[in-house]
Amino acid sequence: MMKKALMTTFIASSILSSTCVFAAQLTPVNPQEELAYNLGLQAFIYGAGPLTVAQVRAASTNVDAPMDNGAAPLNMMGKTLKLAGPEDRVVPTVNNDTLYSQSHINLNDTGPLVIEIPPTNNRYFIVQLLDDYSEAVGNLIEDNVGQDGGKFLLVNKGWKGVEGGIPDGIDGVIESRTPLVWYIQRTGVSGDKDLAAALKIHDGFINYPLSELGKSHKSVQLTHAKTGISPVPQPKGLGWFSLIDKELRNNPIASDASIVDQFKYIGIGGDEPFNPDKLTEDQKKGLMRALNAAPQIIQYASRDLGTKNNGWAMMYEGGRYGNDFLSRASINFRAAGLNTKERALYPNRYTDSDDQQLSGENKYRMTMPADAPAKAFWSLTMYDAKNLFMVPNSIDRYSISTNREDELIYNKDGSLTVCIQNAKPTDTNCNWLPAPKDDFYLHMRLYEPTQAVLDNTYALPQVIKQ
Repeated sequence: MMKKALMTTFIASSILSSTCVFAAQLTPVNPQEELAYNLGLQAFIYGAGPLTVAQVRAASTNVDAPMDNGAAPLNMMGKTLKLAGPEDRVVPTVNNDTLYSQSHINLNDTGPLVIEIPPTNNRYFIVQLLDDYSEAVGNLIEDNVGQDGGKFLLVNKGWKGVEGGIPDGIDGVIESRTPLVWYIQRTGVSGDKDLAAALKIHDGFINYPLSELGKSHKSVQLTHAKTGISPVPQPKGLGWFSLIDKELRNNPIASDASIVDQFKYIGIGGDEPFNPDKLTEDQKKGLMRALNAAPQIIQYASRDLGTKNNGWAMMYEGGRYGNDFLSRASINFRAAGLNTKERALYPNRYTDSDDQQLSGENKYRMTMPADAPAKAFWSLTMYDAKNLFMVPNSIDRYSISTNREDELIYNKDGSLTVCIQNAKPTDTNCNWLPAPKDDFYLHMRLYEPTQAVLDNTYALPQVIKQ
């Protein structure tokens, strides 16, 4: 027994001695500042998902009535009546393929909410539901709704139901782990000639409280917006951490408690709101350093995100991030409101086949084979490389989409070639996607992707400099 005790003491002493020797070789730091810096980095990366959703919610609900640019007060629905363009600058990489309906919902206010889908007559649509952390709650599509439409009930996690079970007329129940839910609905449009027909179906997507089930409901009455949704004023300095703290406290995730608990050392995620006045000057310095570094780290990670396929970043993680908080932050930086991979894939790239930055100073070509890996349709959209918004051009074309067949020229073998350049190409058999004069970013969308591309066994076409 004595030998065992002596051995334990010897081992402990050796470890402490080694640690002290190692410590003597370290460069002195301010431990309080460094701890705040490291926890601040983690808190920002963890909180970037809900922060992005909160920023979109704040901008989209900062109106007095439902608008025709997609904005609406909390718990109401806005809609777009045209395809998005360069003037739409709230959510990065918004698509140019579909009409949108949008609603930011607080189930604590509304109670169980009925999501009504109209008959869709084979038209592409999706109702996408995301929680406050941009995690998928559910997707309603033709495969699980049918062409005749239906009614589905959106409820808080743990909802006990109503007396007698699920009410008659409800086709299914969808449960959210957070009371705040982002409703994004998309309706496909096959070019300008199809817009009027698309709008008739688009009008039929509505929401209302369960208490109003069985009553007559009109389509959303929209007020005309003179501009796109205006971004909300940005906080200054440590105010960003106040926003993150608010989301973490109001929408806690039980399974993440052990992660969020450590942020309490810097006043985030605790019982009381974040208050920088309660921090020391060293803690404030650490958090300001974190505030400077974290967005740069997220942006850096977003440029090399996910599995690669011939130079395209595939972003398979969209809507299902689990504990991969850096991917969640990076994807939301680049494309907030991403679908799950089975519903849509978003291959994207900043570089050409030689791994050089895409630039309007050059000319490029991309040819998609006839067996494009999308069961619904696919598109390729042009964005500015810095801000990820569409860029005005002389022909008002921001994407090439197979949902707009009347605009396209196919090769004899059924493939489709896209000329990507600033000036109009001389080749009249090429589909021109105008590029800005400066650096740009390409974002492909594969709606209802095939299994081959989901498995990453389908080789996507390269973007080749001419």
